[in-house]
Amino acid sequence: MWYGVATLVGTIIGVGIFGLPYAAARSGFFVQLSYLGIFAIIFTLLHLMFGEVMLRTTQRYRLSGYIGLYFGEGAKKIILAITIISFFGGMLAYILVGGSFLRALTGGIFGSLSAYYIIFWAAMSIVVALGLSMIKRAEIVMLAFMIAIVALIFFFSIPHVQWDYFMKNNWGDIFFPYGITMFALAGVSAIPAVREIMRGDERKMKKAIIMGTLIPVALYTVFVFAVLGVAGSATSEDAFSGLHGILGAFVESAGAVFGILAVATSYIIFGLYLRDTLWYDFNIPRKVAIGVVVMAPIMMALAYPGSYIAVIGFLGAVGGGLEAMFVIAAFIRVKRKGDRVPEYALSLPVLVPYSLILLFALGIGYTLLV
Repeated sequence: MWYGVATLVGTIIGVGIFGLPYAAARSGFFVQLSYLGIFAIIFTLLHLMFGEVMLRTTQRYRLSGYIGLYFGEGAKKIILAITIISFFGGMLAYILVGGSFLRALTGGIFGSLSAYYIIFWAAMSIVVALGLSMIKRAEIVMLAFMIAIVALIFFFSIPHVQWDYFMKNNWGDIFFPYGITMFALAGVSAIPAVREIMRGDERKMKKAIIMGTLIPVALYTVFVFAVLGVAGSATSEDAFSGLHGILGAFVESAGAVFGILAVATSYIIFGLYLRDTLWYDFNIPRKVAIGVVVMAPIMMALAYPGSYIAVIGFLGAVGGGLEAMFVIAAFIRVKRKGDRVPEYALSLPVLVPYSLILLFALGIGYTLLV
């Protein structure tokens, strides 16, 4: 079970964590805390819904495969397009941030930032090509390191915390954390990997999914508190560069290690999910699927000139919202058409799934129009 928990936590804790303190600085600490609390409940339900979809279905797919099974080929193509755009966009953000942290950790000895993008991408691509068995035990080690580093940052930050930084709110940016928080908590892509890891022990999946979703929320809260309490309105987009002058080079290096670990685990799971979506659900030859998943992100990273915050904010609100709506629709349909008795079953008031669909639809509309 703990391998499953670590895989879900490792997928969720990615580049989004570094945008949360910046979002809190823009909108206010308690505004960001409210987003984390509300979305903790919503994403726990969402992940459990997808887990139940999988457990009620004999065939093993990724999300697009389940959508095709229950809604037809047209819907399957739509969710494939959403998945490809969202995941490649996420992998783009991971390369941008992972390369930046790698450069900070090594002092820039390899030259330009583009060189670090390539180094980070090459290391991650090897794991994506080789598959899940190489990383499932490493996830627990990475998770332990991430928890330790967050605790270290918190410890060093406490003497420097300015409590008045938490009292400032900017109601004009009250919706700014929406997409970033969505991106930071999304873990649907890891649920198939959790099931594979827990094969034969699926009765513990519900517990693993709940723990795997809530552990990142706790770490995010501590991390936002530590960074915002020290840097205040000077909080940087990557969270750590704004701390260098206050907490010193050691904490900046520890932050870079944390950043690389967090980004690496998510990049790998995203790559494996995309590879398997193309391979299992669309019958694309395995080598071709690997080639596409490996090459596209680095080409995008070398061409993209903008900020990763803009990428994750849009992907979280629009891509994440659309994905969530499909998951909920599949959950509603599988209750009637599933062909397997699940190891757990959610019993929700009928209005809950439809209210969540409305919430995500409003978030998508706001993001596209504003």
